[in-house]
Amino acid sequence: MSWSIQQVARLSGVTSRTLRYYDEIGLLRPATVGANGYRYYEREQLLRLQRILLLRELGLGLATI
Repeated sequence: MSWSIQQVARLSGVTSRTLRYYDEIGLLRPATVGANGYRYYEREQLLRLQRILLLRELGLGLATI
């Protein structure tokens, strides 16, 4: 099952802009990008996002993560 960037943003409480930024810096790549340019995430990416958000909450910077 895959989720769109909007669905992941709603589920995780981060903005779609944040998800695009994480993709841009190579921190969280989407599982696939559709022909229309839409990003789609799967379970693996959601688990990674969960880890990233936990580490951010613990005070680690993106460069460290």
